[in-house]
Amino acid sequence: MIRTAVIGGGISGIAAAFYLQRYGCEVDLYESADRIGGRIGSECFDGNWLDFGGKNIGRKYRRFREFVSEQGGMDFEYFGFNTSQVINGKVVRLSKEKDRLFNILRVLSLAGFGGTMRLLPLIQAVQKDHQQGYLNTPYFNAIAEQFDSKPLSSFFPTGCTEHLIRPVTVRMNGAEPEEYYPGNFGSNLALVLDSYEQLKQGMHALLDRFRENAKLINILTGKHVRAVERIGNTITLHYSSGGEDATAAYGRVIVAIPAIQAATLFGDTLPELSALLGQVRYYPVAVAIAKYEESVFPDMQRAMVFDRHSPLSNAGAYGIHDLDIVRYTFSGKTARSTIAPESVPEEVIALGEKIIEPYFTIRKNCRRFFVYKYINPGLCAYSPYHYRTLGEINDLLRLFDGLALTGDYHSGASIEACFRAAEASVERLMQQDTA
Repeated sequence: MIRTAVIGGGISGIAAAFYLQRYGCEVDLYESADRIGGRIGSECFDGNWLDFGGKNIGRKYRRFREFVSEQGGMDFEYFGFNTSQVINGKVVRLSKEKDRLFNILRVLSLAGFGGTMRLLPLIQAVQKDHQQGYLNTPYFNAIAEQFDSKPLSSFFPTGCTEHLIRPVTVRMNGAEPEEYYPGNFGSNLALVLDSYEQLKQGMHALLDRFRENAKLINILTGKHVRAVERIGNTITLHYSSGGEDATAAYGRVIVAIPAIQAATLFGDTLPELSALLGQVRYYPVAVAIAKYEESVFPDMQRAMVFDRHSPLSNAGAYGIHDLDIVRYTFSGKTARSTIAPESVPEEVIALGEKIIEPYFTIRKNCRRFFVYKYINPGLCAYSPYHYRTLGEINDLLRLFDGLALTGDYHSGASIEACFRAAEASVERLMQQDTA
């Protein structure tokens, strides 16, 4: 049997190991942290497990739901779409729980005529064929070819950009509209057009199930892979563990970490590949989850997005029944200039509380506890003409038998997109075996 390794224990690496196990492959799964999960990981405080990312599961997440089912099945609960923002001093709400016509009219009013004319063909393309809601698909590759010489802020009118487009890109990609490109926007639309549930037991419970069911997967935590090279007929990993350097040889390797980290693995052995991976953009994000004595949100206003002058891009309820738990997200240009890796978590959360105080019940509402993470690399914003970058990466990989790449930059950053990309990477390796 061909010895196989997956580098990265985040959702992309978990998905790759899962699909390899389906093929009957024994897998070594390398993770530099002390536990798997990566950016969908959890933290425990006072007996409470809190998930930092990946909580919202779309109804159209077929691959991920199959994964959940194969771990023994878990219960989902409705989460929905319910948010608001302040425009010209007035709170404007958007909610799929309201009358559908009301919601459509509200979106049209925010987009304006010019924005609506730009948005409608894109929305129709994704609604007609959900596959267009991933990266590197025909419709949006054609959009990229025509419009990616300029950013998304030039594609939509100003009002539409600020009130509809920016809340999406800064929340999903950590990027301002001027840092994001039209050819990648289908991956955002697919998320906006879906409806959502959450796992009642949380993502941490799912990861526990995965560890229990990983019969052919050897999970190696605390092992940081520093370089990948071909030596003879094998692919050799150079890694560190407990302060010691080591190597391991494999016949197949899947690299399932963010592109910016993957680039460092090939700096000496495949500099062209390293340069291409380095073109993919990532922006840091700080996330805090705080629990309060009393409910912070009313039932029908469970989230708010903030404009580009605020370091807080979004504040929302942790779950539909967790109105006393706030998830603060700090992303975008102002957040980057305000919050750094060395920022004091207590001060960051206090800043978030000050920002939401005029709109929600936070004053004199005692905070019981919080957890906090500064994540860098954080959210993926891809690259202009991203489909070209992916094509060049794939061309180089054809020269390196037994090696595949996957991650949030291949099909998109959603959990389902990561599973889709991982499945494709495994299939490519399996096809090499039979060629």
